[in-house]
Amino acid sequence: MDRMVLVTGGTGVLGCELVRRLVRDPDRPRVVVLSRVAREPENGVEFVRGDLRGGGGLSLAPTVHAELSHGVTDILHCAAATQFTLPLEDARAANVGGTRSVLEFAAGCPSLRRVGCFSTVYVAGRRTGRITEEDLEDGGAGFVNSYEQSKNEMEWEVRSRMDDLPLAVYRASTLIGDSATGAVPAFNAFHHALRLLYQGLAPMIPGDPDHPVDLAAVDFVAGAADWLFQNRFEPGRTYHLCSGPAASCPLDELIDAVVDAFHQFRPEWRRRSIEKPAIVNLPTYELFVRTVEEAGNTILLAATRAVQSFAYQLAYPKTFDTTSTAAALEGSGLRTPPVLEYLPAVVRTCIETEWKAKSG
Repeated sequence: MDRMVLVTGGTGVLGCELVRRLVRDPDRPRVVVLSRVAREPENGVEFVRGDLRGGGGLSLAPTVHAELSHGVTDILHCAAATQFTLPLEDARAANVGGTRSVLEFAAGCPSLRRVGCFSTVYVAGRRTGRITEEDLEDGGAGFVNSYEQSKNEMEWEVRSRMDDLPLAVYRASTLIGDSATGAVPAFNAFHHALRLLYQGLAPMIPGDPDHPVDLAAVDFVAGAADWLFQNRFEPGRTYHLCSGPAASCPLDELIDAVVDAFHQFRPEWRRRSIEKPAIVNLPTYELFVRTVEEAGNTILLAATRAVQSFAYQLAYPKTFDTTSTAAALEGSGLRTPPVLEYLPAVVRTCIETEWKAKSG
């Protein structure tokens, strides 16, 4: 039977990279991307109008639903609401409810072979220490933001269906750019934190200066996910697609590398004499936040609130074990790029674009 791959979130950062790899595959499958707006076929990719809020029918036209449910062999579920500041119910509606819709649709596909669901390593929430791929926080430690919590609940939803559906979970780290070029497909909380540091509006950062910060290159994560899905699919498995202990770097070194890149790519920045942010413990950082709120400095208050959602992740240091993923990637030729190798190029992109996404 010919392969037909249905992709949700196929126009997002990770989904777009996965679609590109699918259409370049020598044994190219039929690639169908679910879209909330009507779109013409493009570069061999078909778009069907649908909506994850529509339950198992995905709000597809009846004839389209019949065709897809009959022919779909693979599903890559990349769609998600990734904003850290969404109200929890909105995040749940998108990330838990949307996933439930995909699983309901998948259950009605007689030719289905595999489903890959994308999550985040930060489903670990406020847990600290070593996190394995089998670990899934039960919520007792709490979460830094609604995104973490909703993706955690999404994973529980997926686990509840693993006995009757061929499901695997791919947990990605924070994607900061391309490891070869430093290109940034979309700016996220990490990049906004860099901008505030550049502007001198991030005087403090919570965390442990010696503890590694896990960030990831979008090309590595997409390449690893694609290879695992196509060549090493194993139902019931969860994979950490991140830097891991070997390729991540300590928080203090990360900040030094960012500051060095500011000096290199915008030499006049040095003349502004902006101090390197102090790395402090969580109580000290929370005292700083309260002081800013009480002082009423609207600029600093807005900056502090903007960086909080990312900064608080640093306050709960953890390392993500990648032993099982590394074993599964043997033979792929993929190498996990160390963050410090491509971080300067990512910073350069931020500076040169003034933290603005390309149009079109």
